[in-house]
Amino acid sequence: MARPTVRLVPVTPSEYSAFVPEQIREFANQKIRAGHWRPEEAQALSRHAVESFLPVPGPSEGHRVYRAVDESDRGVGWIWVGPPPVRLLNLPTRRWLYQITVDGPFRGKGYGRAMLEETEELVRREGGEELYLNVFRWNAIARALYDSAGYQVVHESETETGMKKALDKEAT
Repeated sequence: MARPTVRLVPVTPSEYSAFVPEQIREFANQKIRAGHWRPEEAQALSRHAVESFLPVPGPSEGHRVYRAVDESDRGVGWIWVGPPPVRLLNLPTRRWLYQITVDGPFRGKGYGRAMLEETEELVRREGGEELYLNVFRWNAIARALYDSAGYQVVHESETETGMKKALDKEAT
C-alpha cells in the first residue's frame, strides 16, 4: 500500500461551526477518561476551555482549524494548531498542536503520520521552530506516532505526556 498524502485545507465557516461542538464533546470525554473531570462537570469545563480558543463564529488570534484531505479531496481528518496555551511557552517560534483527529475509516492507514508531517511543514513555513503537544497516556497509538516522528518528552504526569519537536529548517 502506498503511503498516503494529504493537504491541509482551512475549514469553511460551516465546517468550523460543526468542529467546535465536536471538539468540546471529544475533549470532555478525553478528560473524563484521564480522570481529570467528573462526568457531570465535563461538558461545561470543556466548553469553557475550547471556546476560549475557538469561539464561534471564528477562532482566536493565531488558532487555525484545517480539514485534511487526501489526493481525491476526501476529508480524512482534522488539525487544530495555534499558539501555546501557556504564556511561558508563548514565543513567536513555538506552536501547539491542540488536536489531530483521523476519521474512523482512515485510521491505521498512515493518514495520522501524513497529517502530522503536513502540520510540521505548515508550522515551518510560518517561521515556527518548535511544535508542542500533549498526549493522554492511555492513547498509546498517538504516543507511538509522536515517538516515531521524533518528538521529545518535556513533562509527564500520571495521565498525560507533554512533548515537543524542534523543526528542522532544512526540511522545507
